[in-house]
Parts: sequence; structure tokens; C-alpha cells
Amino acid sequence: MRRYRESVLAGLVEDGYTVIDADDADDDESGAVIESVKAASVELYTAECKAIADSDELSPTELKKLQDKRAKTKTERHQQRKAELSRRYEVDVTPELVEKDDDGWYPQLRMHYYLTLGRKFLTTRDAKRAASQLEAGENSIWKPDFNKGQLLPAVLLLENLNLLQFLTPDVQLRGTDEKMVEFKALAVTHRHVIKNYLNVSISEKLTPIAIAQKLLAKIDLKLDYVGRLGKRENRECVYRFVAPDDERDSIFRHWFNRDEAFSRESVSVTNNIVLSTPISDTNSQILEEVVSSPQGQTWKGLKLKLQQGLDSIGSSYSELISKVGEAVGVADGEPYWNAYLGQWQIWVKFADECRSVVCDWLAVV
Repeated sequence: MRRYRESVLAGLVEDGYTVIDADDADDDESGAVIESVKAASVELYTAECKAIADSDELSPTELKKLQDKRAKTKTERHQQRKAELSRRYEVDVTPELVEKDDDGWYPQLRMHYYLTLGRKFLTTRDAKRAASQLEAGENSIWKPDFNKGQLLPAVLLLENLNLLQFLTPDVQLRGTDEKMVEFKALAVTHRHVIKNYLNVSISEKLTPIAIAQKLLAKIDLKLDYVGRLGKRENRECVYRFVAPDDERDSIFRHWFNRDEAFSRESVSVTNNIVLSTPISDTNSQILEEVVSSPQGQTWKGLKLKLQQGLDSIGSSYSELISKVGEAVGVADGEPYWNAYLGQWQIWVKFADECRSVVCDWLAVV
């Protein structure tokens, strides 16, 4: 370790490499080597992106099987990556899309979608993410993961900053414009909040245009430079927004149709829940009324009883039945849709602990 450099160089020579002292190397030769290495790197990466885009399509079952597989061939890794990208963006996978995703395009695109076209689905999306984390953590949530998974605070912040005002095509923007000055003042005032939620540093030294550019970068957009316009003694840099030609509109339409379909399906399921186990007419009527119209009832605090004699239940719930029996519990919140199990569930506080229970296994007390 005391002669680490010499040992490494000696090892390279033994492996057949030619070691050139940087002080003795020709600048032109070194530059040529560096450029050739860069060119080779670009060529290999381009080939990798094309191989992913040209891979065979996988069915959901095949993708799940491949994701669970530990040792994968290069072809299988390409197939998995393509299938994941196809389901993430819901468009044809191209080499350009692979490269954009590697550069972190998805979080930027998702933020733009929920800031605009998908805004009405954002609350449901965040609530679904929180419910999934609760289910996985058995009613416990790791706060950093929870904060990272919630998009509503960041979207509300961008809305309050009125970032979308800069996305009007062909409108020229100058740093001295009244709305730009107001925008900078608002951003500087709330710079600590912006740093916390968007990880963007704002300072008084930045111009309004520079602040706008940093925030627009969160949704992969920017203002294009037009030029220095005005009288010779009072020229200003002028910018304008030019809509990008990156097919994000097509991706947004697919996402919107997906979310709209899921929303209709959720409403349909909520309004048509059928109890699988017969119970007393009074309890059945009350429970069906609450499930079918959750917006008109208050679940939290509702006393519920777990039914005995349930049919067709999974083994994972058999232990729950034997332990809790007909114990009465108190609902700890609103029902949520468990997409993995395909059924509505609700957290209920029993004597021993809080458990997630399928809604139609409960009777109202």
C-alpha cells in the first residue's frame, strides 16, 4: 500500500498495457486517445439503446417472471427494460426514449402531467401510494419514503408560483416585466420551501429568467433565447417559450385515458360492492349504504364486527379469523382499493392491534 501507484502500474504492464507518462506524452496524441475513447463510449451506448428498443415484447406474466429471476442474460435484461419502459410511458419504445429515461425524463414528465392534464387524478394517486405503503409496512410508514412518494406538495408549490404563466408560445419575456419581478420576489421569499420540496436553490442574485429556467427544468421545459432587443442604451435579453417536439402530448393522452378508466372502474366497484356472506338484513342494509355512498358517511369511528363462517378466504386470512373471531373493532379511516388483491379494504382497530380487513367481511354493529 505504501507503493500503491507503482504496484498498479506494474500490474498494468504485466497485463500487456503500454503505460505512458503524462508529462512525456504528446498533447495531440493524448487528445486523440481521449476523443477515440469518447467516440467508442457513445457508439456502445447507442448500440445498447437500440438493442433494448429492438427486443421482443413481453406479456405481464413473462415480465413478472423475469423480474423475479436473479441471473439474467443480456438479452433478458434488454427485454425486461423494454417491457418496463413500455408500461411506464405506454408508447412504443425507441432508442431515443431509452436515452431520455436514462437521463431522468420520467420524473420530469410525471410532474408536468400532474401539473396540467392529470391534475384531477393527483390526490387519488398520492392516497393510493400512501395506502400501498401502509399495507406493506403493516400500518407503519417510513417517513422519507412517504415524503418522496407524494407529489401533491411539489405540484401545489409550482401552482402557487404560477409557473405555467411562462408556457404561452410566442410571448416575449424580459426580466424587467412586472410579472417577472413579482415571480422572483415570490420565489425568493419562499426559497427555503422550494429547496425542501423541489431541491432547487433560489437566491437574490439570480435574475427572474434564471429562476424560471431552474423551475421549468423540473418539468423538462425551458425558455428559448430570442436576442437582445430594445434601444441601444437599454437593450434587454428576451426569451420566449417554444413547445417541445418530444411526443409528451401523446404520452399524456395515454396516461389520462389510463387514469380516467381506473377512476371509472373505482366508482363502479364502489357503487356495486356485494357482500359475499349473508348477515342480518339490518346490518346488510347499513353496510351496503355506507359502502355505496362513502362520501355521505363517516367511516372513521364506525363500529364493525368481523363475521364468522366466511367462505372462499385465503389462507393468509384464516389466522386472522381464528385470532379475532367476532371481536368488534373501530374503523380507522376510509376504505381504500387494494389493486393487487382486487378488493376494497379498511383499517380496523381491534383489541390487539390495527388490521386491514376486506370490507365485505364486516358487519356494522
